[in-house]
Amino acid sequence: MLLPTSVDLLRCIERTLDTVVAPVLTGTGERSALATVGHLLRHVALRIELEGPMLVDDIARVRPLLAQVRAFANSTPVKDAEAAALTARLTQLLAPSAQRSGYRSVASLAEEVTALRQGVCDSLAFVQTRLSEAAPAAKALHDDLLRYVAWEADQEAKIIDPAFEGFGPRR
Repeated sequence: MLLPTSVDLLRCIERTLDTVVAPVLTGTGERSALATVGHLLRHVALRIELEGPMLVDDIARVRPLLAQVRAFANSTPVKDAEAAALTARLTQLLAPSAQRSGYRSVASLAEEVTALRQGVCDSLAFVQTRLSEAAPAAKALHDDLLRYVAWEADQEAKIIDPAFEGFGPRR
């Protein structure tokens, strides 16, 4: 590991801004801009530490859920165009890829999560249209999809809340 770490460097920048730059600023606009920079530095530090593992956890959680939706779409008694299109989209999203093995960059993980989350949105819209015709199975999937969305929002809050809360106003 390289020392100081990226997080150490960001914290050093934040301390320097707080101890050297902040005391000489007199204008509200300038002090507000500096406060915003501090929020963003803390946010980036948290992302460096937490984002990769969060994305890996997200992928591990959402892939089986989308596989359940695909199975549900395949099992609908009447194969309509919407079910067929969703099944094809989810099959493409869930296909194994050489790029998904070994060490991956945060950017590649985020790209996969973005695509999978679109699959969640598409799945939620599909399942919502089936709530009345396949009540138990559709209701269970609907609830699972909503639980995933709530879980995902809680995960993102772990990166956002600590960086911005308790550090004064932001722009």
